[in-house]
Amino acid sequence: MTENPESWQAQLRAHWSVLSARRTPNGMATNGLRLMLGDDAEVRVGVDGRGDHHLLVPADGQSAVVEDHQAAYIKIQRGELFVDGRTRLFTDIVCHHPNLSELFDDILAAMLVELAADPGQRAETVCKRVLDEWRELLRRRGGLLGDEALRGLFGELIVLEQVLTANPANSLSTWCGPDREPHDFCLGNGDLEVKTLGVNGSTVRIHGIGQLEPPTGGALHLVVVRLISAPDGLALPDLAERLRSKVGDRRDFALALARSGYSQLDADHYRDRRFSVARITALPIDETFPRIVPSVLSGMLPNEVSALSYSLDLSFLLPLAKLTDQALTPLFANGSI
Repeated sequence: MTENPESWQAQLRAHWSVLSARRTPNGMATNGLRLMLGDDAEVRVGVDGRGDHHLLVPADGQSAVVEDHQAAYIKIQRGELFVDGRTRLFTDIVCHHPNLSELFDDILAAMLVELAADPGQRAETVCKRVLDEWRELLRRRGGLLGDEALRGLFGELIVLEQVLTANPANSLSTWCGPDREPHDFCLGNGDLEVKTLGVNGSTVRIHGIGQLEPPTGGALHLVVVRLISAPDGLALPDLAERLRSKVGDRRDFALALARSGYSQLDADHYRDRRFSVARITALPIDETFPRIVPSVLSGMLPNEVSALSYSLDLSFLLPLAKLTDQALTPLFANGSI
């Protein structure tokens, strides 16, 4: 039996498609997954009359199913199903929110990996633990993203997509922004710091004296993503969803998004703010670039100063930028040109 999350995800998607066509308004269409937790205890998946997806894990019937109704979107509940001529008891993991279907597949795949690895363990305990782990990963840190933070994360994800596309060897680990590193991307030969501007903006905020300091032995470029508000554009949840198939480790991607202040559980809150990318520009950071760095200060900040941020006007620099469009591909591939 497979222990590969991606294989389980593919199986789940195939089953949902078949079962959705078979469902009835008042019943549930189910298929077995050929994962046996006992001699006569097959894990099943189902789609009910509402279109909700279910993972049905056989329960032993000797003790009550431990239910979990903490959230309205994904629950663990007691379920009964008529299978092979008799009524059977299941631990039913169900998702009631269609916008979370991809996320739900990831959670179910994690459960199935663990169940397949040790079919003898208490299945409902495994499912509850995995769900709790994902909830912790996805829990929003602080409040909902404001407009500036939303645009900033949108810009970083646009660049992440470019980085992953430009060089297949690049991975999610190149994105350092969620870890509050000095630069947003750390590539093979240099770093990228990403700033996002609106259609008419020209001023960006620089945080700390290290943000425009090139890495030791490498180059640094300031990547400016100019966004236009567009009703038919891309929303942050759509962009995150588009990236999920490209990042490799979907669980790590969910965690990185959570560290950036975004939870997919809040996706509906962001769907009315949509953007199109007007232009992406990169400016090399060298000795002539206007900035505040330790060398300009003749040393580090005084002990009494805990942080320094400042506004940088790019209105005279952006029109002179040579790194735009296709010229950016080598930069996104390895961090230098």
